[in-house]
Amino acid sequence: MDNESMKTTLDKILELLKKELSLMLRLYEHAEAQRKALKENLNAKAVADATEAADAALLEMEACEKGKVALLAEVEAATLGDALGRLPYSKEKMRARQYMKRLEELTEKLKAVIDTNQRLLAHDMSYLTFSLNVMTAASAAPGYGTPDAPEQATQGRKLFDQSI
Repeated sequence: MDNESMKTTLDKILELLKKELSLMLRLYEHAEAQRKALKENLNAKAVADATEAADAALLEMEACEKGKVALLAEVEAATLGDALGRLPYSKEKMRARQYMKRLEELTEKLKAVIDTNQRLLAHDMSYLTFSLNVMTAASAAPGYGTPDAPEQATQGRKLFDQSI
């Protein structure tokens, strides 16, 4: 590789890493918004909005990943780390390494938030399942009567009439 092509390769890598870092930050922010909304339990609109925003960021990340694959094919390297390793020392190369380290840190944070979100969703789902089971399986006692009337046996009706 001549000096000029190394410079343009490094510029392309830096541009790609900046874009990935920006997208990863957005994705992390949306995952955090999902977590906060899930903790509120009754904020389905906020969960849906954060999920839509995260999906849009993921689509952009997919396009960025395609650009990364094309760049790696162009420089004949398996990873960006390998491509950077072939380049001579420079401030830009060190900046690229810092971006890569920051991306790794954000990825770990994102994994932790996603794990928390999955546990919150599983908890919410088990609560909903329990509530629905209670509502559809519990028998309803008569709802009206005089206070001095003797207790009547529970009728064979459910809280929600299943015939509807």
